[in-house]
Amino acid sequence: MVRIGPLSDEQRDALEQVRRRAVGRVSQRAHMVLLSARGYAVEQIAEIFGVGEDVVRKWLRRYERRGPHGLDDRPRPGRPPKDRLARQIVDAQASNPPGNSGLVQGSWTVGLLAAFLGARFRLILSPASVRRSLHQAGWRWARPRLAPATHAPRGQRKEDPAAPLKLALLAQAVASAATLLYLDECDLQLLPVIRACWMKGPRRRVPTPGQNAKRALFGALNARTGQLHHLVRPRKRAAQFVEFLDALAAAYPTGDVIVALDNVITHDAKVVRAWRARPEHARFRFLWLPKYSAHEHNPIERVWGLMKDAVAANRLHGSIDLLVEEAVRFFATTTFKAPNPLPATPTLVPNAVRQAA
Repeated sequence: MVRIGPLSDEQRDALEQVRRRAVGRVSQRAHMVLLSARGYAVEQIAEIFGVGEDVVRKWLRRYERRGPHGLDDRPRPGRPPKDRLARQIVDAQASNPPGNSGLVQGSWTVGLLAAFLGARFRLILSPASVRRSLHQAGWRWARPRLAPATHAPRGQRKEDPAAPLKLALLAQAVASAATLLYLDECDLQLLPVIRACWMKGPRRRVPTPGQNAKRALFGALNARTGQLHHLVRPRKRAAQFVEFLDALAAAYPTGDVIVALDNVITHDAKVVRAWRARPEHARFRFLWLPKYSAHEHNPIERVWGLMKDAVAANRLHGSIDLLVEEAVRFFATTTFKAPNPLPATPTLVPNAVRQAA
């Protein structure tokens, strides 16, 4: 327990002088010592000044060791800031792209921001000070991510005028008894996919191939069973797309089949139209997803993301064939379950992922 004993007249006069003449917290600390000498407990003093009990004990002990001089603030290391509003100025300027200030650069760097603040506002800061102010304001140095055009502000994004009708037809397909397949293609590249990950020490480096190689993956997800059909081909051309349609026709030999897909040129090529015109393929109906936002309504997009995270993220395979084998193994050991009941804009829910032995 900390308590200041009886004070002499000289000690009391010195403390009273500090209490009356000192500024701010030093005056408050002298008052704490005087109250303790009058018999006030630490808890009572802390309640009077609205501080923690540990704060009161700290200054009482400091007074016991050094007297009134112990109540002064100790010198703090480092130089005082040149401008106390520097962090706010750096934060405000970083929030405006360089183009708004007449610069040609697309984004700020620490050096560019420091030079601009010095030239425009006569605020001379070192790059280290600018970087520290950015971190304190919540900024971080990271690579941006590409985003679809639908994330642009309204009025600037492209929209399909037929989107409401297409979504209504999709809702009808979901409610019908026909087999509904969500179809799409993706590229599987030997060049590793870079994903964020926890790193300790130096930044992790992922080796790249001397020459990139890629394969085309055609996929169709059954919206009712979660079954995934896929086909690997060297390219994503109309002829290969017809091969995939033949595989789907063999997988579903009877009954109506609705294929929901985006309207890329290979999906509506002449050879594809010829395939659909055959009498045996009359039970297949194509349902075009809305332009510019087809990825939002096609749950197989999630399949591609999960597959690339599992087999291609942050690692280099020995060859494109080994990478394809890993992708095929992922499809064989992964089960996807569509939500039930199916919404008009279904999403994919991974049911289980079993690691290959």
